[in-house]
Amino acid sequence: MHRLRNLLGPLRVFDAVHRAGGISRAAELLHVTPGAVSQQIKHLEALMSVTLVRKSGREIELTDAGSMLAMRLADLFDRIEAVIDDVIDVGNPRRLRLKVLPTFAIKWLVPRLASFYAAHSDIDIEIATVSRSEDLHLDNADFVVRHGVGQWADVHFDHLFDDAFVPVCLPALAATIRAPADVLQATLLHSMMRPDGWPTWLQSVGLGAARPARNVTLANAALCLQAAADGLGVAITQLAYARDELASGRLVRPVDHVATTESGYYLVCDPVRAETQPLKSFREWMRTVAR
Repeated sequence: MHRLRNLLGPLRVFDAVHRAGGISRAAELLHVTPGAVSQQIKHLEALMSVTLVRKSGREIELTDAGSMLAMRLADLFDRIEAVIDDVIDVGNPRRLRLKVLPTFAIKWLVPRLASFYAAHSDIDIEIATVSRSEDLHLDNADFVVRHGVGQWADVHFDHLFDDAFVPVCLPALAATIRAPADVLQATLLHSMMRPDGWPTWLQSVGLGAARPARNVTLANAALCLQAAADGLGVAITQLAYARDELASGRLVRPVDHVATTESGYYLVCDPVRAETQPLKSFREWMRTVAR
């Protein structure tokens, strides 16, 4: 036990060197000098009687023994952090952590949260956004919202809404569009997150082979909606994301056609915890507002 306690400090520094990819970057991460990092590595090697690193230009590289230690340490530290997160959750059971895509947070979730807090004022919500759908893993989150067909074997999921693509723009621009083909003369606003949006809609109205006059691609649908409201062109978006703008008349649908797919959006969580509080309350609320 005493040996492990003596090793913990140098092991933390060694893990930082491995994760950062070098002594200098690890020093920045730990807010110490490179010399202090080097001293800790030497101290660890002395305590273990094993050579863990060797010089490689201005930096170092791991020996075979160092690589083995680094890989196992990374896993152990991750597991310790998971245990700490679990303990924090036990101590603060009324906190929920969500990980979602930016547009879902901005245009769907946040505008509805007031009704959740009205019913559950004792539950705290943390919302983190990720820039790629591939990053929507539960990890240290209680919930993520995924797009797909609802065929995940290792999680619990609740259906929220299906794909329903619609074009939206300012009323003045909509007045110039009398048929689906007229949309092609406007600037089409595309979302990087759903590049299939416009192709799906155009295909569904028989214009799959047509070429738009102008295209502008933006990071996500929220930016496309803002650009449409600023008069830049016609945005393609999920109907669920544009309900407020359409209800207020700020934006309108120039063509009354909805393009659907077999995919939708789902609230995903750990199946073991799906029926525990406060997750159950949040799931029930999400299903209610989605309807």
